[in-house]
Amino acid sequence: MNGQEIKARLTRTWHPFFSRFGKFLPIQELVIPHILACENTVVISPAASGKTEAVIAPLIENLFRDDSTPLRGVLKILYISPTRALVNDLFKRLFSPVEYSGLTLGRKTGDRPTLDYKNLPQILLTTPESFDSLLTRRPRIFLDLYAVVLDEIHLLDNTPRGDQLRVLLNRLRRIRKELHYCALSATIDDLHIGERYFDSPKVCLLKQRREIEYDLISGKEFTGKFFEIVKKRGFKKILVFFNARSLAEIFSRRLNRPPFQNAVFVHHASLQKLRREEVEEEMNRSERAVLCATSTLELGIDIGDIDCVVLYRPPYDVSSLLQRIGRGNRRTDRLFAIGVYTDAWEKLLFETFFECAWSGRLFDRQYRVSLSVIPQQIYSYLYQRRRIGTTIRSLYNVLEPIFTKEQIRAVFQRLLKDGKVQEGRPGIYYDSSKMEKKIERGKIHSNIAEISFGEFDVFNLETDELIGRVFYVKKRFILGGRCWETVRVRDKKKKIYARLLGDMDGAVKIFEGKGEGNYNYLLSPLLKKKLFPELPLLEFPFSSDGSNTYILHLFGSLYGFITAEALYEEGIDAVDIDGRVFLLKAFQTVDDRFPLPKVESIKIVIKRNISRLEDALGSGAYFYDLPVKYQIEDHYSTLDIEGFLEFLSRIRLSYVERDRLRIRFS
Repeated sequence: MNGQEIKARLTRTWHPFFSRFGKFLPIQELVIPHILACENTVVISPAASGKTEAVIAPLIENLFRDDSTPLRGVLKILYISPTRALVNDLFKRLFSPVEYSGLTLGRKTGDRPTLDYKNLPQILLTTPESFDSLLTRRPRIFLDLYAVVLDEIHLLDNTPRGDQLRVLLNRLRRIRKELHYCALSATIDDLHIGERYFDSPKVCLLKQRREIEYDLISGKEFTGKFFEIVKKRGFKKILVFFNARSLAEIFSRRLNRPPFQNAVFVHHASLQKLRREEVEEEMNRSERAVLCATSTLELGIDIGDIDCVVLYRPPYDVSSLLQRIGRGNRRTDRLFAIGVYTDAWEKLLFETFFECAWSGRLFDRQYRVSLSVIPQQIYSYLYQRRRIGTTIRSLYNVLEPIFTKEQIRAVFQRLLKDGKVQEGRPGIYYDSSKMEKKIERGKIHSNIAEISFGEFDVFNLETDELIGRVFYVKKRFILGGRCWETVRVRDKKKKIYARLLGDMDGAVKIFEGKGEGNYNYLLSPLLKKKLFPELPLLEFPFSSDGSNTYILHLFGSLYGFITAEALYEEGIDAVDIDGRVFLLKAFQTVDDRFPLPKVESIKIVIKRNISRLEDALGSGAYFYDLPVKYQIEDHYSTLDIEGFLEFLSRIRLSYVERDRLRIRFS
């Protein structure tokens, strides 16, 4: 079907959705025929490629083509987006064309909780959490639903919120079986993503590579170089990403000078919602401005055309980098970005991340189910059935096949034992009265846990002096060029008291500087290749000083921590240095194989660090309602330990002279 044929089919929606552009974008020509044919569709294409219109317009056409049910006051299209901010942005974009087409558009979020249930909008924009609330309290509004759209599904998938959405869709199908599904995603590695949410998805993939041009500059020269580049290239609107809110605030003051005097804005989650919306509007209206933001603006919130995206220090992974730089130059095929590094290690990460982004190798984490969704959805479904109660068989029906019967039964028994679920009559179950009161206050629908990313202040036990900060609690660790042993941990205050064991000159000579990294362990061979280009991809260098062994691993701090702790459990005195090097004290390698920790040792480490890993991994708000066995299993699965151990088994070690390992990142 060519453009003219598609236009002829869109009798109601061509003018409001597409006429101002005069033609269809490539993704729209690809997708619209499939949706008009009522096929379940997964749309995968870059940001700003026209995915939303490609889905909404033909869905509206299909509604008017089917005269079997009335439209007025009946909910027909449910559009689920990851965040309130995206819902609000979509509402502004879609309100006029939807109304012009003869339908009404509504929104339901935590910020806008009211909805006219007697006169429902035909199209409703909402979040997974508000969808949960509606399904729990007002399931009858979905009786005449026609279609479900899952927006930016890559941001939800492989998280507790994504698995919550999978269960909610199972519950929805018990109310309305025949539904048309569409999912929208940015460029991802996993083309099977839609299969987790609905049957028989037709994948519409637009392989549109946007050229990425970037400059890397030192943090010491950032402000001066920034204004040089702006002047040279004539940039007017710049978006600057920071990994911390405090840095966004600090640099908003440093950049507030001509030509951006009084036109530098700040956007992060600590700001009130109204202020964030004001900032978005001001940035959109301004002809010349700088916006200093955190990850809150990684998503597709409309702030106008951006000439340049600046990343102050590397983001956490390749996908995040691509998401951020994709906010710029949205009307062209070329992206321009600036990476600001504070040491040579961060420069190396930037180079690797940009190369992976350009080649389309994102190294996304393999999908793993989130077990903490089980208790949350048990509470939610029991409340939906609060008048008549629920059987364990009904719970199996809504939670399978995402979770196994064994997992569901074990969690359910734990909730019964803890008094959070109760048996009203034989085989019929309800939420406890205490849990019902919590649900009535709307405190059950979110799987988003508070995360502080596990950063601890380290104090000298003898002097009470602050030594520095670490991201994980280790038995032994190196900080400030010295080896320390953890003596006491205060989790609530995020404090570690440690005893000085002595200087570790050998370790300091290998690596200096900061930048631990929480990237996918599969990136380590690419990082190693930049440092040792002569070695094969899965061959890693090691050295020895006669008593200690040093192995360059570059797995990042998370996997470095787990591996070193597991080896320590097995009698190998291992210390991880900055997520990049293992120091094995009094240990000599006997062959070319990487020292492989046992599964049992890793599970011991996970069990000992349950709360700290949960904080770092974001395992869901109801993680602690799981039996301890499944808390360990959830971490083990989320970390992809089986994949990691298989990866380690393929690594071979190659001896190099000690001088070759004296790599300084300062």
